[in-house]
Amino acid sequence: MTKPKTLPVLNSLLIAVAILTLCTLTLTQNSKYQVDYMDEGWDLTVNNKLYENVTISKIQTVLEKDIKFGDHIVLARILPDIGPLPNPTLIFRTRYTTLNCYLDGELIYSFGDDLFQKNNLLGKMYQFITLDNDYAGKILVFDMYAAENDPFVALDPVVLGSHDDIAGALVHSNLIIIATGVFLFIFGIAFFCIALLFISNVPEISSLLMGAVFCMNTGAWLLAYYNVLSFFVYTTYETQIEYFTLYLIIPYCYLLILHILKLKKDRIFMALMYISFGITLFQYVLHYVFNIHLITTLPLYHVTGLVGFGVLVYYSIMVAKDPKAETSTKVQMTGLLFFATGLLMHYVIYTLEQMNIKTQPIINMLLIAGGCLLFAMCQLSTYLIFIAEHYARKQENISLSHLAYADGLTNLANRAKADKTMEDLDESTEDYCIISIDLNGLKPINDEFGHPTGDRYIKDFSKVLSNTFGDRGLCARVGGDEFLVILMDTTVEEIEALIGRMNSALNVMNALYTEYERSVSAGYAFRHEFSSPTAHKVYLRADQRMYEEKRKIHEEKGVHTRL
Repeated sequence: MTKPKTLPVLNSLLIAVAILTLCTLTLTQNSKYQVDYMDEGWDLTVNNKLYENVTISKIQTVLEKDIKFGDHIVLARILPDIGPLPNPTLIFRTRYTTLNCYLDGELIYSFGDDLFQKNNLLGKMYQFITLDNDYAGKILVFDMYAAENDPFVALDPVVLGSHDDIAGALVHSNLIIIATGVFLFIFGIAFFCIALLFISNVPEISSLLMGAVFCMNTGAWLLAYYNVLSFFVYTTYETQIEYFTLYLIIPYCYLLILHILKLKKDRIFMALMYISFGITLFQYVLHYVFNIHLITTLPLYHVTGLVGFGVLVYYSIMVAKDPKAETSTKVQMTGLLFFATGLLMHYVIYTLEQMNIKTQPIINMLLIAGGCLLFAMCQLSTYLIFIAEHYARKQENISLSHLAYADGLTNLANRAKADKTMEDLDESTEDYCIISIDLNGLKPINDEFGHPTGDRYIKDFSKVLSNTFGDRGLCARVGGDEFLVILMDTTVEEIEALIGRMNSALNVMNALYTEYERSVSAGYAFRHEFSSPTAHKVYLRADQRMYEEKRKIHEEKGVHTRL
């Protein structure tokens, strides 16, 4: 049988798989018009060195040496005739290069020259180039300058087709990433707000607060990495956002581990965490102060990431071996390990691409999206665990509080609760009434019928008391046969009517159960009767009036008055 502690992780896994499966099933798209993926048949010129009949996605394999910063690259070929197209368009994903597009010698599109002249970071971006309807047979030329070293690793083919068809195909091919990125960002915002509401009552939820920020950061990175962030907000800084958020991932992971496992006293861990923060800050300073681009320091991030992954694996094993570890801790560490594993596999695929070893893009998407979703689902599971535990603790506190302030026999408030309530009344300026009530004849009933019958008498009366006054104020048992009622904002007429109703209920019980007679003596007093009132003074006067009534009853029955 599955252990209960594994259920949150299994539920998270099932939800993430369901989301990925749904996205995968919706990837297919039927184009209305023909679409041509122009991968082969290009003439490539690098610094006046000509390479004929080149395949774009395999450019790195034909080059005699790697392309360096400042190299001049030209790609040219004749556009095919794929039939009449409404709004014919080219999509080309530039990678760290400028782009000037010519059609039969005429400049029709330009990107990045101004950024290149300023030595700003020219990142990756989808370029949509609109063509005339008579494009077929014309010579297409892409004139580019490399703004970084090795810009053509994993270059995508140029796509020709109707604008709507190729734009739709682009969205569908990145649907897993779009769905995951948007989900992470919205999930992070929502749970950040929710965590803020609970953090004062549930301090442990601080790790979820950090996890929510982590989700937002990861969602932004994922969208920027696949260049789909510009589908929502067009910006030439998309690649800067990609690297800025990427370099924050490792410090965030350390912070999450710190909050989850409370490792402030672990000197080695704290040293590694501070080093990761320092490296990230160093990378930002190099970029924004000295204009050494973020991509240049990517190897430093990889080294820091591998060390961080080792730290995460170590502490995950420690948590798994600890029988005292809480379920929420195990779930959070498992989610973080899922994410880190997905990121590690992504790094492996990235390394293979740098070595010109092609992989299926969908595999990379599923790995990284799966890791992100599993992390988010584990965050959700942890949140639910925290809320359930918080609710259980709250109920336990309520139960303990009830036991502390409840009379064991009648379940009414006890003397401690009555005393506390009267202390609170002294802080108030509102008028109130205190009723002192004493059972008549309890001692003779105990002597004649035994204490169990006397207890039943007390419990029967407590029910009458609750039914009469319970929805109006506090009902308490303050002694063996002594009771007290506190009512706010009431009148003499209302009090008399309620006492009359209480006595009527006792008379009905006497008519039905004739074993012994049930009756009470009651006296009441109001705050407004005193010039300098206190609850104690009001209670004493109500008690005096109760005894006056008891004396009258005893005199009528010829019973010796008990003072």
